[in-house]
Amino acid sequence: MKDTSLYINLKNLNSNINFIKSLKSTKDKTIIAVIKSDAYGHGIVPVAEILFKSGIDFFGIITMDEAENILKKIPQAKLLMLKGVYCDDLKEAVELNLRIGVFSLDYLKMLLDKAKSVSMGKPLNVHLKLDSGMNRLGLNEEEIGTAAGIINDNKKYFNVEGLFSHLSSGGSDLDYTNFQIANFKKMASFLNKNGIKPIYTHISASSSLLNDKIDEDYSSAVRPGISLYGFNPNTNIIAKNNTADAGGISRSAINDNVGLKPLMTLKSRVLQIKKVKKGGFISYNNTFKAAKNMSAAIVAAGYDNGIPRLLSNKGSILVNGKFAPIVGIVTMNMTIVDISKIEGVKVGDEVIIAGKSGPNEITIQEIASIAQTIPYEICLNFGKSNKRTYV
Repeated sequence: MKDTSLYINLKNLNSNINFIKSLKSTKDKTIIAVIKSDAYGHGIVPVAEILFKSGIDFFGIITMDEAENILKKIPQAKLLMLKGVYCDDLKEAVELNLRIGVFSLDYLKMLLDKAKSVSMGKPLNVHLKLDSGMNRLGLNEEEIGTAAGIINDNKKYFNVEGLFSHLSSGGSDLDYTNFQIANFKKMASFLNKNGIKPIYTHISASSSLLNDKIDEDYSSAVRPGISLYGFNPNTNIIAKNNTADAGGISRSAINDNVGLKPLMTLKSRVLQIKKVKKGGFISYNNTFKAAKNMSAAIVAAGYDNGIPRLLSNKGSILVNGKFAPIVGIVTMNMTIVDISKIEGVKVGDEVIIAGKSGPNEITIQEIASIAQTIPYEICLNFGKSNKRTYV
């Protein structure tokens, strides 16, 4: 049996899908579910299967491996390669009917050259990526005229099925979001007038979908990502050191997921219990010194299991349903917690690193806040590092 396991609640995934479908911002729009990077650590195939059963058959992914694994289970799936595909994979991409994200003039020309040199049998299905103001991937306003000319001169090789862009701050900066949406609308209108009239246009992801101040994004599709997995990216997390709280975290932390339910619970076990005398040091580099005699539990999980090292002397773990503060440096395979105020702890007891135990909960948002990152990264690291069990 594994000391540490990650449990994925598929019932909560269904609940989140239904919530997203109920939003005003998704009404009458095609949902392109973003399940790239192993569904943010949740497992790409099990997540895709649940989404497909719920009526979603269009997915945003990154790699050819992801495409092949999904299509083995769901041959009918429509797959958008958000970063395009390498030219060496182009023939297979066409055979698999993949949608290819095209993000630059150089890439468009490279696809054309490859398509001309290899017998494809049918045009490439492409979604043109437009840079509406994030200055990441995408064609800018000065480039879309040239792109339209290349495509119109080579209709044998290109079928522009979609136009898309990405918002840099869909949940936090309404003015800039509206600026980007207006840019996207203007660029899409220009392309429409130049004969490029795609079925799908999409710019909104989770942050803007959950921002009820945005009235309209002028698109026919949406791309929820982190919200599928139970997180509101617009949440303002407050995690403060609080000596009155055994976990070192203010339980007044805001975790407003607007009805979304996280899927992940990370569990481990107590390996050993130590009696530490006053003045004793715990873990590497002597960063924690016992102020009095205390009891400590060594937990069988560390940063190899995705626990951020920045939780050292700051975070907490649930032991027997109670908050046990992390003491000392989080190590590769072990984390030490103070159990002086928790009765009856014994070797082999289950502990909760992220999730609920009794009335208490440690959320991935709180972990991310202490670790100065975002829930996306915590989920990815948990998913990469631990055996998943689906419940």
